[in-house]
Amino acid sequence: MTIFNELMEWRNFFDILIVACIIYILLKIFRGTIALQVLKGLAIFSVFFIIAEIFRLDTLSWIIDRLVPILLIGIIVLFQPELRRGLARIGERSFGSFFEFEGNRVIEEVCKATVELSKNRFGGLIAFERETGLDQFIETGVLLNAEVTAELILALFYPKGALHDGAMIVRGNTLVAASCLFPLDRDETLRFGTRHRAALGISKETDAIIVVVSEETGDISFAHAGKLIKGISDKTLREMLTIYLNSGNQGGRA
Repeated sequence: MTIFNELMEWRNFFDILIVACIIYILLKIFRGTIALQVLKGLAIFSVFFIIAEIFRLDTLSWIIDRLVPILLIGIIVLFQPELRRGLARIGERSFGSFFEFEGNRVIEEVCKATVELSKNRFGGLIAFERETGLDQFIETGVLLNAEVTAELILALFYPKGALHDGAMIVRGNTLVAASCLFPLDRDETLRFGTRHRAALGISKETDAIIVVVSEETGDISFAHAGKLIKGISDKTLREMLTIYLNSGNQGGRA
């Protein structure tokens, strides 16, 4: 009986460990999507279910038992796009380890393009995805999935180009999308243009880092965590990008 009890204890331990791993993986997969909020709601729902089981609250248990199948079907129907993206991310993570984030090359290309944008006073807005997914913002733009090069960045932000408005999103080594829309910062005391407000807005909602080039002055700015540093040099920009993108916090999916 002692051996049996020990086996049961180990089985319970592994049971809890597996469930915890599944929850962690789901949170990582669906980060940056509406589905993440649903997962949080389900977590709260699960707490009520556990309480009902522990304290034998029959009425609450009966209600939860009837609601679970309906909720599962509803989630599958309502969040098909998020589920597809989540499964795609599993594939990306599986094969992503074979590719290294070419941090220095990407930084060099972005800095080269930023200097040219600044000289010519072409507006620019470039966001680098990190831990928080930017899928919902990528969907608002035009998918490119191209290599990050200075020439492509300059072509996309050329004032007469079709995709010069909006933001460009970089994920790892890839220029994922252009002409993306970001939420604008609503602080009316700040005298910023649309690009700078968009940079602040997205930096408050995610952990992305954002490079902004002013169309009016040619000034280069850097935004992160709700803060905007204006008028930085290309040397400072290179140093800041190196710190943030090569620190292991970059999404780095190839």
